[in-house]
Amino acid sequence: MDEELLSVWLRLTSVIDNQRLAAAHTSPSGKGPLPFNEAVVCGLLARAQGTGSVLTASDLCRHTRILKSQMNAILRSLEDKGAVERRHAETDRRRIELRLLPEGMALYQESHRHVQRLVGRLIHEMGEEKVCILLPLLRQAADIFDAMQQEAS
Repeated sequence: MDEELLSVWLRLTSVIDNQRLAAAHTSPSGKGPLPFNEAVVCGLLARAQGTGSVLTASDLCRHTRILKSQMNAILRSLEDKGAVERRHAETDRRRIELRLLPEGMALYQESHRHVQRLVGRLIHEMGEEKVCILLPLLRQAADIFDAMQQEAS
């Protein structure tokens, strides 16, 4: 059973993080969809800004478990696209805060709509009843992996 679960898990994560699936739509902006990690970062920044919060690169690393060097590369790419800016905090000039710019919000919303369509198709093809059974199981699996991650730290 462990090998079958591992096989399905690897296949699922590979498909979910597959850039071809994420890029399977035509972008109205002409800039293409955001890569997976950039979309995740923009989503976190959008949610933070929606609540009046600000995040730093360290905050993003903690939320995503992405290494600092990888996060810096993601942020540089988003800055190059005009999606994100870094600013010194007003209260502590040593603290660098991140802000999602209007272009970044537009790119994120476009990518998010595409992902919502993919999820909608999954729900349609599996059926709501099966998805309702799957959701608590996936949450429980994520909780178990989170606990294992904390134990390893």
